[in-house]
Amino acid sequence: MHVSIPVDRRRSLPPQVRTRQGNIVRTARSLSGKPIGLVEDFVTEAERKQLLFHARSPTAKWNDRLPPDDVWFGRMIDPVDMPPKLLKLMAQIRRRAARHIASHYAISEPLYADTLQLVRWRPGDSQDAHADCEQPDGQPNEFPWRAFASIIYLNDEFEGGRIHFPKLGLEPPIKPRMMAFFPSTADYLHGVTEVTQGIRFTHSCFYTFDPAHHDGHRV
Repeated sequence: MHVSIPVDRRRSLPPQVRTRQGNIVRTARSLSGKPIGLVEDFVTEAERKQLLFHARSPTAKWNDRLPPDDVWFGRMIDPVDMPPKLLKLMAQIRRRAARHIASHYAISEPLYADTLQLVRWRPGDSQDAHADCEQPDGQPNEFPWRAFASIIYLNDEFEGGRIHFPKLGLEPPIKPRMMAFFPSTADYLHGVTEVTQGIRFTHSCFYTFDPAHHDGHRV
């Protein structure tokens, strides 16, 4: 099922840019005004359990290559640290997600992705409202190539950790196996409230129209 929330356009936005390689590609701004999508039961219960089992395993390799004071230190499992079987499953899920979102947003161009991660949110973790490719004022941030994101929720044994869209006055309910997706512009500022109890786990991805930022895993 889909639960779509319409978003008003902020202003007329340039839909394309020329990359350093000379290619003209779409940007997130071409998706401004598209609805936020919520899809229940996007992954199967077996898939959810497999991802969650690994995330909770003592052998899971949470990224410790970042500086210890980085907010994401020890909170992500990247493809390089995933067992091959798990990486294959996560890539399959990401391909399904990309196809679904492309259909929902009427995207016909090739899609690429720069991120494939399991993420954990522990007590005290939160995230201020932000956009994935822009500053709140619409200026590019350090990831201007990102067009949209998908988040798949793997559990509900936690308190807090709610996604919210403050500009829209929206805090959609989330359930295990649900996928949320939305464009990356400042129209879709979003944050995560503080986790107060338990650990929140997600399968998280960012997608782009720019092949120069492809992570090498097919979508």
